[in-house]
Amino acid sequence: MQTSNHQSLHSDLPETVPESEVATFKFSVPDRTPPYATAHALPDVYPTRLSTTCDETEKTSPRPGRWTRWPLLLFFGLLLATLAGVAGGFIGKTLESRKRLDTVSGGSESCSISTSTPPSTSTSPSPTTASTSTSTSPTPLFQRTLAQPSTGCSTTSPYGTFKSVTLFLEAPYTTLCGQGWLNSELIALSAATPSDCVEACVMYNAHKNAADRECVGGGFIPAWWNQTKAMEESGGMAYNCFLKSNASGIARNNKAYEVVALCVAGGCGVEGFASS
Repeated sequence: MQTSNHQSLHSDLPETVPESEVATFKFSVPDRTPPYATAHALPDVYPTRLSTTCDETEKTSPRPGRWTRWPLLLFFGLLLATLAGVAGGFIGKTLESRKRLDTVSGGSESCSISTSTPPSTSTSPSPTTASTSTSTSPTPLFQRTLAQPSTGCSTTSPYGTFKSVTLFLEAPYTTLCGQGWLNSELIALSAATPSDCVEACVMYNAHKNAADRECVGGGFIPAWWNQTKAMEESGGMAYNCFLKSNASGIARNNKAYEVVALCVAGGCGVEGFASS
């Protein structure tokens, strides 16, 4: 009886558990640690790929400061280039005008020096004086280079007459070779051709007043188209066409140079003359 009781008591008691397998908690907390969990290091691929992605993003992403700055730099560059060009143009014009003024002033000074040089008192001038006077001799400001106009007269018929028509107004006129007026002058001018001299007479009649004398023709000297020669041979007049108001003074030429009389239609009474 005792033995049975002892066995029953032994079976009712809890089984002994080793300390290593017992976990005591104040509260019942489930163990969430995965069985056989082991910490492993990340593979080297991930850091490398992450760093490469960041670098590519930094390279490809635009920088806002650079894109907003270059238009301003371009604008200021163009503005500075324009201002430099304008300033250079003004400076060039200023230098050119100063150069011209210096040239003109130098020419005037050389002319004044040549005119104010006193004559040498020595009987035999030195070579230096002769060379200076030759180099500073004034040159004429104007020289006519046009050829001497032709009157149409020939040496075989020095006193012949012939009819013509002016080039622009187509006014008829008669040329009297080897003859000229002695007086009755209205006005003098420089004409390039006999036609120009006759047209000046026609224009004078078209614009004269009622009380003014009428132009009947003009005396024309072709060699005096060179105004320098005209002034030398006439005593100061640089003209070769002399408009006339009366045909009574026409006479043969007694000068060493050629002179012709030009008569407008109805002016000299020679319209019925035939060409010779």
